[in-house]
Amino acid sequence: MFAPVHFRGGDWRAGGNCHLETLPELGSSLVPPETWTQFKITTDVFSAYSKQAAEFSILNVTGMTARRKDGHSSLYYLGSNPAPLHRQDCSHWCLPGVPDSWNELLYALFLKHEARQTLNLSRTQV
Repeated sequence: MFAPVHFRGGDWRAGGNCHLETLPELGSSLVPPETWTQFKITTDVFSAYSKQAAEFSILNVTGMTARRKDGHSSLYYLGSNPAPLHRQDCSHWCLPGVPDSWNELLYALFLKHEARQTLNLSRTQV
């Protein structure tokens, strides 16, 4: 996964912030084209070796995650000190939140894999 960050007005060290981002982005994809290029290279490499290696699956949550600009701790964390406005965290994720969605999808992938293994095992025993 290529985890997007959601800084506006600069990056972390240049005055960027995600202040007041409280709703997901429901419009067009916020994923830059170079991210999809990197993802395609990754999947092409895995596909080339898939016949030689163990079975694997890719869980692509990049598009889903890119839309969740509201999922960062920003200045809304519950730490002991107030979050500084000049250094907001717009790259890490709140819990519960976006990572929980990743975990649910990963769990579904495990269940799918196990169901496939069980089906293959029952076919070989008949």
